Amino acid sequence: MTVAVSGTVGLRDVARRLDQLGSLFALHLTPMAHWTWVFVKGGRTISETAIVQGYYAPHHAHFILPLSYLTTPPTSFSKNQQLQQQRWQYCEAHGAMGGLCDEDTPDPLPVPPPPPVAQQWALDGVPVVVTAGNRHQYLYHTLTTLLTTPGAQHNNILVALGDAPQPTTQLLRLLNITFTKLVVHGKDNNKLFRYYRSVFQYVARTFPDAPAVIILDEDVQVSPDFFSYMSQTLWLLYHDPTLYCVNGYSATGFQGISHDPKTLLRANVQVEWGFAVTLGFVKEVISRWPSDPSETDTLFYDEWLYKHGSKGRECVFPEISRTIHYGIGVNSEAWSTEMYFLFKPMVREAHVYLDNVNRMLQRPWEEHFSRSIKEATPLTGNPCSDTFVPSINTATNFVFYYRVNKKPDGQLDYRNFLYAATCLNAWGVSEQGLHQKVLTVRVSMLATLYLVGAPYSPYAHFRPRHIRPWVYDLVSDEDDKIIMKRIAEIQIGKYKILNWNVTSDSLMDLLSVTN
Repeated sequence: MTVAVSGTVGLRDVARRLDQLGSLFALHLTPMAHWTWVFVKGGRTISETAIVQGYYAPHHAHFILPLSYLTTPPTSFSKNQQLQQQRWQYCEAHGAMGGLCDEDTPDPLPVPPPPPVAQQWALDGVPVVVTAGNRHQYLYHTLTTLLTTPGAQHNNILVALGDAPQPTTQLLRLLNITFTKLVVHGKDNNKLFRYYRSVFQYVARTFPDAPAVIILDEDVQVSPDFFSYMSQTLWLLYHDPTLYCVNGYSATGFQGISHDPKTLLRANVQVEWGFAVTLGFVKEVISRWPSDPSETDTLFYDEWLYKHGSKGRECVFPEISRTIHYGIGVNSEAWSTEMYFLFKPMVREAHVYLDNVNRMLQRPWEEHFSRSIKEATPLTGNPCSDTFVPSINTATNFVFYYRVNKKPDGQLDYRNFLYAATCLNAWGVSEQGLHQKVLTVRVSMLATLYLVGAPYSPYAHFRPRHIRPWVYDLVSDEDDKIIMKRIAEIQIGKYKILNWNVTSDSLMDLLSVTN
């Protein structure tokens, strides 16, 4: 078992279990530790080494390990006996494969087809493209959840490989998944930018007559309701030119502020983990997608689509997410993954019937939005206060106006929004997730709060004259302390880092006393 760099941030309660299994170091690793533990299953440590400080430090462990031969788990005679033998041959060479290599209750191969969804016809002709590379453990988890989700069609799933190492291609052959290899060059984000351009080009060439395509990455887990959700919302893309994507991931649905699996929202947001776009949009952006990454102002393909491809169009997304982004890669690290992604609420049941899908069309949505804000009860005061939103027992809309200023370069300054949104445990890092500079926050199942940016939001004219837009710089010292405490609590989260200042010397002293 090896954990490197920021991986120890995510051990959490598992560290206690590893300690019970015999690890000396598991409970004492710093957030940036490198750790290797070799042990016999069931007990007895063979080797355990750690570098507790050193982000880029090389980590070497040397030991002599005599290996015994493990017999292949027995398989009853059947027409897929050869497939089972291939499974165990794969498992002999690769670890951390979850249910694929569980000797007692292995995942069934081939994967049984799941039941259809109510509007299965809406998914006909819509390919599902999974982008992948050399993280075959991630890919297996993603594909098995995808293949077992109601509405999934095995033959409609294709994996587009940017890197195609043997473990990945072997796994896809084992699962009988169609895949293609795309030739890409570069490194890190430069390479990824070229890769996703190749993915879009491949989709346009291979599925020119498809109405839409669903795309997700190899480190995205889908909800049991994923295809049901897509089957009920895809038609919006065909009928509303002011939309460019349907996201399975919720831009605003964080812990404590997502309550209703039947509710949809729309806003300015980039394509996110598990999304659908039309083939018309695919072809449109290909014509403008630069082949040389140096010709663009961002190397993040999703940000590029948002800034240069959306042309002001919005996306539809659920209040409670239908996907979770669980992986660590080039553009993700442990702190933000812990804070925003791993514990994102996700719908855990299938066949959720969505409310008011028609309302996502531009005109009905804007009429609903205007009416909701106009009739909402204005709130003032400190958005980080425990009493900011009154307790209610009936469905109620609230509105909070915050000041939006202009920077010297003419860009809008969302500093006041950042503080207000963060107080409510909402996404405040950027303006994404806002509809016309308004963020919708479901404070509870009964209470909806609209954060309206004044004066630049078209909905700001509903502000009563006696209500002044909130400005962080004008809060009292007492309120500022409340805000800073609340933000610190959110950023630190429920996990406290006790081993931050551990050194090799202090660890050796601790172990010598313990022993």
